[in-house]
Amino acid sequence: MDASTLVFPAISAMTALAMMMSGIAVFFQIRRDRLPDATRLENVRELRAQEERLLAERRAELSIVEQKIQDRDRLIAQVSALEERHKAVQAELASLDAARREIEEVKEQAAAAAADLAIATQELAKKSAELEALDAQLNPERLAEAKREVEKLSSERAALETSLPSLRAERDSALRSIEAARALQAQHAALALELSRTREELEGLAAKKGELLEVEASLRSRRDETVRLADELDRSAARRNALLSEISDLEDRVRQLQDQDEERAKLKVELDEQRLLRNQLAEQVEYLAARKERLAAETGEGGGADASALLEDLTRLPTSLEAPATLRHASRPEQEALYAVTKYLQDHRLDYSARTVDAFHTALKINDNTQLTVLAGVSGTGKSLLPRRYAEAMGIHFLQIAVEPRWDSPQDLLGFYNYIEKKYRATDLARLLVHMDPYSSSELHDPRQPRGDHMALVLLDEMNLARVEYYFSEFLSRLEVRPTYAEASDERKRKDAMIPIDIRGLKKSVSLFPAHNVLFAGTMNDDESTQALSDKVLDRGNVLQFAAPREFKKPTGIQNVERPDQAQSFKSWRGWVRSVESLGAANRETADAAIGTLAEIMEDCGRPFGHRLRDAILAYVANYPVRGNGGLDVRVPLADQIEFRILPKLRGIDIQSHGNAFDKLKSLIGDDLSDQEFAERIGDLLGKQENGSGLFVWRGLTRRG
Repeated sequence: MDASTLVFPAISAMTALAMMMSGIAVFFQIRRDRLPDATRLENVRELRAQEERLLAERRAELSIVEQKIQDRDRLIAQVSALEERHKAVQAELASLDAARREIEEVKEQAAAAAADLAIATQELAKKSAELEALDAQLNPERLAEAKREVEKLSSERAALETSLPSLRAERDSALRSIEAARALQAQHAALALELSRTREELEGLAAKKGELLEVEASLRSRRDETVRLADELDRSAARRNALLSEISDLEDRVRQLQDQDEERAKLKVELDEQRLLRNQLAEQVEYLAARKERLAAETGEGGGADASALLEDLTRLPTSLEAPATLRHASRPEQEALYAVTKYLQDHRLDYSARTVDAFHTALKINDNTQLTVLAGVSGTGKSLLPRRYAEAMGIHFLQIAVEPRWDSPQDLLGFYNYIEKKYRATDLARLLVHMDPYSSSELHDPRQPRGDHMALVLLDEMNLARVEYYFSEFLSRLEVRPTYAEASDERKRKDAMIPIDIRGLKKSVSLFPAHNVLFAGTMNDDESTQALSDKVLDRGNVLQFAAPREFKKPTGIQNVERPDQAQSFKSWRGWVRSVESLGAANRETADAAIGTLAEIMEDCGRPFGHRLRDAILAYVANYPVRGNGGLDVRVPLADQIEFRILPKLRGIDIQSHGNAFDKLKSLIGDDLSDQEFAERIGDLLGKQENGSGLFVWRGLTRRG
């Protein structure tokens, strides 16, 4: 018989035995898992010790089996040698049956050794699996948790057992009180029966006077006793009711304890469910993490995308910055620049007074204090032309943005990330801010064409077609928290004013800084299709109200006007900006007195203002240009600020109930500031509107000169 014919049955038997033992192990493992932790782990140390001893015995048996295997291998080798020898001398040794029987016995011993090896291997695998299961069950955290639960249950059980004797004693006392009360009731019933019999005897002994007196005395004593017994019965009844109430409370307490036991069992079940849920959530977290990685790879958030391709649309030079491209390096006086603006407007046949031009120019200069200049009025009064022509004449880049009624977020101003194209779709305003920022790195703009010393004027045309708070409020807040121009070079101080841009796929974030060389203005029409400005916008802007024209001049043709080809230097522009300290003592005293009066008027009207508006008014007065050789007359810019900052906040005020406040305002303008034209315009509007809606609305003033 060949040795290979013995190995295959041994292997098959070992496989079947291993599968059977695995099934038994799985069955016992399932039963062990269903047991409570306290039950399964109660004798775990003894089990482990037994298994370790059994494992040691199995290892000793294994060593014996291994020795047998070695003997088997040696015998198999001897059998092979004998077979070869048998084949060589088979013809000569045909009569050697004894040798053949010996060979057969050796083969049988080898087969038996293989079977023993299979059994020992199977038992070793079983014990190894049991040892691993015991090691898993002996997890310190799991044992500690099980011990804590067992200790908690033991303490609760001990507390209940401690409280049971007192509850039983109270129950026995209550039962004894109930029995005493029942005895008193029976005694009371007997006394009542006896009282009835006594009354019958009194009716039969009516003729016996002497006996009646004795009976009467006896009855009186009995009556007193009855009253006493009745009182005692009442007290017993009250005590019985109290005892019944205590018994009811004790029963409620017992029910509460039982409910607590049930609740504790429910909590244990919930704990098991929560553990299962935690495992499920862990699997979900792993799945979501893998999904996040896939989505990051799909959207380019992993940082593998080309930064230049992602920034291509944002860093493109906007058309508004192409001309004028040459910077005016030579500084010029402010009066010369304003004269050039006035001349340029006249050449375009635009009839703006010098005071209107000076007011618009000053409102733009003080963008440290007032971030927005609004030109309001009816359509067709030249609100959009003034900023455009002023920028052209001054050498300032001009960007006009048409506001749409659907705008409802800052993305409408700066752009958005297109998830389909995986690119940031920038607006001209975002591109302008990139190239106008003198502090940004050269990665965002071409260093060969710097625009950091240029200036730009951004006009939000018909800005109140949509609610300004929806699309411009955050931008306006960033402008307000900008550091002063002297401190803007400090990156830490620019941090709060930075506007983050959502560009997926970049390794580092991109933010835009609205530098001081970018000026902001807006136009708004006074009609039923527009939204009113909120106090937040009014507090941070000058509102120049354009009045409806009273006369219409004949239009004249416009000759070819050459546009200046040099850009205004921002450093030169900053040389025109003056601090509030430049005001003389007399001018400062006049300004403070006017502001104090305005504060009282606005307080009376229920529209008070704070330090921000006071500082903005003083900055406007200090930066108002001086034309000619005369000095600064602070009354003119103070009157402007009443028109631009105060009157818009009085919109909707009831005229009749605030007559004194308006009288003070007209007196301040006409008497203290010597602007009779302005005061008469307010009086004219008050008279018309009082007879109309009764609410004040400023309609603007057309000035001459």
